[in-house]
Amino acid sequence: MIATLWLAGVLTLLTLVSAPAAVAEKEWAVTVLGGQYSGSQLLKLGGGTLDFKDSYTVGLSLSYQFVDWGPHMRWELEGQALKHFGEQEHVEFASSINVRWITFPWNRYLDTSVAIGGGLSVTSEVPVLEKRDPDNSQAATLLHYLLIEAAVGLPSSNWSLVARVHHRSGIFGLFSHSGSNVLALGLRYRF
Repeated sequence: MIATLWLAGVLTLLTLVSAPAAVAEKEWAVTVLGGQYSGSQLLKLGGGTLDFKDSYTVGLSLSYQFVDWGPHMRWELEGQALKHFGEQEHVEFASSINVRWITFPWNRYLDTSVAIGGGLSVTSEVPVLEKRDPDNSQAATLLHYLLIEAAVGLPSSNWSLVARVHHRSGIFGLFSHSGSNVLALGLRYRF
């Protein structure tokens, strides 16, 4: 498993180095996010019912678009700080490298992008709901972070609405056997 992750990282770096790149137009973005914890497993979020808990987040992210990768994709670095409240009372910091697809046929009417990213998430304490989940045999403060996002805005505006899945994962035991999901909405400003 570790060898597979290492190989994926090396291939990603080689792809970045060899890809045709251009400097991005608007390199920075700040996003205000609010979300609710879902006890549903990541792969089951799209179907069935969502198991929302009385646990919420509010946070701020700052991202830097460091390269345009051809006409369709952008690579970004992102850092975020989240405050959890309700059934959980802790602070979380996450960082990720994201790839964003920016080309859709309707972009002249509604500027749309989708992104996926991975990195690390660290919490100020082991999250209560992660400890309470019977499928989480080893809850931990440091986990892998996975971001799945869609953003839409008017083509002439620097503002966009964001919908995001914020997933903490033990990666099937690589970090631990715990994880959680927050479904979030936000408002982004690119500058």
